[in-house]
Parts: sequence; structure tokens; C-alpha cells
Amino acid sequence: MRLKTRILLAALSLLLLGSIFTYKILKASATKSDYKTYFFVKEKETLATLIPRLNKELGLKHPFVFRKMAEKMNLEPWLKKGRYEIKADITMRELIKTLREGKAKTVDFVLPSVASLNKFIEVCDKKLEPDAEQFRYLLNDSVFLNKLGFSPTTVCALLIPDTYNLYYHTQPDELFIKLKKEYDIFWNEERQNKAKRLNLTPIEVSILASIVCKETNKNDEMPIVAGLYLNRLNILMPLQSDPTVIFAHKDFTIKRVSIEQTKIISPFNTYNTLGLPPGPICIPSKQAIEAVLNPVANNYLYMCAKEDFSGYHNFTNNYQQHLINSRNYHSELNRLGVR
Repeated sequence: MRLKTRILLAALSLLLLGSIFTYKILKASATKSDYKTYFFVKEKETLATLIPRLNKELGLKHPFVFRKMAEKMNLEPWLKKGRYEIKADITMRELIKTLREGKAKTVDFVLPSVASLNKFIEVCDKKLEPDAEQFRYLLNDSVFLNKLGFSPTTVCALLIPDTYNLYYHTQPDELFIKLKKEYDIFWNEERQNKAKRLNLTPIEVSILASIVCKETNKNDEMPIVAGLYLNRLNILMPLQSDPTVIFAHKDFTIKRVSIEQTKIISPFNTYNTLGLPPGPICIPSKQAIEAVLNPVANNYLYMCAKEDFSGYHNFTNNYQQHLINSRNYHSELNRLGVR
């Protein structure tokens, strides 16, 4: 066999082996990860920064092959910031395609109700890429919140509990702007008109709703409680709501509000201030907001938890009867040793 022929055959053999090797690489898993994971593409990411990070975080196999294929598929100009879901058995081509298409991973962000702002921050920190302090900062940024029509005191009213589909990399300001859009959708013309008929603004409705849902967790009782508090507002009677006292003390371990505790000087203490407190005492539930907008008409002025601890209340417009109801309830608390 002539030398040229042998060289040609050897070259073809090497080419064939190379093609087989490359084919196996392209068909095999591109990473060493044995389970589904997530990879975060940074702002202004390039192949020079991307490949080492893929190698470190996912165990990228064959970085050289990845680079050549990424260059061929023109990946770099299409890289977009975000969190991307990477399957355990993802191939080289699928990995590049995933990053190239810019399909950043979204998360279901469940905004809790009857919760504190600290709980809201906790959810933000758990579900979204920015850290908790970035969200906490904006919740106290008067200038930013004022542009949305709120303040650090009233911002709970902005938070309409629901499940929102967000990008993992959503920034705090983007989140609040998104929530303001949802707020405007929720507060449609019908709800705004109902609030006007009650001589309340939407924020005031949310403030009262926060009290209602702290007073009862029974959705069917909320319109009754709302009606009672509206009665008190209308006759300029102090709301005297125990949850506002607890909020004023910032001590959420209090189970029984004492007379001494009701003397705390605070605009949130509705025992010694008339009208609504300056802001919500929690993130009000949608059910509580609807209860305030659609209250049950009644003449009740007093309420006390039932002594059977069913979660429901005894209602009356007679103060003497209220004292009896209160005595029965507190006697049962004493019997059970609740302090």
C-alpha cells in the first residue's frame, strides 16, 4: 500500500474516531450533576465568565467543546440575566439552547395574608434572588413608596395576597411596581365605589380589614365584625380592638390583653385613640377586605370570644350583656390557666 494511501486512511480513521467521540459527547449529559439544579446567569455575562462558572457549579464536561459549540450557536449575544433550570441529563446542545433562548426560571410567589411585614420579607428572601435587606430597605423608603401612593406605615395595604408568577431575579423595586399594578386591578371601580359609600379610602378599608382578620379567622363571621366596627366609627366610639394593642406593644406572644397594656401611648392603640390606626396591623386577607366592603348591617357595638373556644364570638349592643359574655369567657380562660 502506498504511503499516501496509508496516510489518507489514517487521517480518515482519526476523523471518524473524532466524529464518534464528538457524537458521544453531544449525546451524553453535559454536566456531572445527577439531579435537576438551577444556574444563575449574571448581568453582562460572557463566555469567558460563563464557562468557568458552569464548570465550577455544575461540573461542565468538555468545556472546550462547549465553547466551540456555543460560538457556533452564537450564544454570547443572547445571554440574559436570570435563573435557569438545568435538567440532570441535559445535553450540550440543550444546555446552550436553554441559555440562548433566555427562558429564565419563574417562581410562584405566594404573598401571605394575615401576616407581618417580616413574614413578607422572609418570603421574598426565600423565593427571589435579592437578599432580605434589599426588600426591607424599600419597605422603609418613604420617597419610593410615596411614588406608589403609600408610606412605610401604610405599605401593608399595597400587598394584596395572591400567587404571583415572577422571575427569580425580580428586583425589589420591580416587585413593588408589579404589586402596585395588581393593587390597581384589584381596586376596580366597583370596589372603590363601595369604599366611598362607607366614607373610606381603599387604604382605610385595608386598615379596618387588617383588624377584622386579626379579630376572627372565620370568613363567615368577618362581615359581622366589620359591621360592628363600622358602627363604632360612625358614632365616634373608640374601636378598642385588642389586636391593635398587641401591635402597639410589638409583642405578638400576648394572649390576654390586660387593662394595663391598653394604656400604652401609641397611635395604633385604639383604646385611647379615636378612629382607625394610621396603617394596617397586618397584611389583610382578600376575604377581610371584601367583608369590610360588604358588611352585614347590624346594631352591634360589642363582641367577645365565645367561651367554647370555637373561634366565633358573641355579639351584642348591650354593654351589660357584653360584661356577662366577657366574664364567661375570661372565667373559662382562668379555669384553663391561660395567662
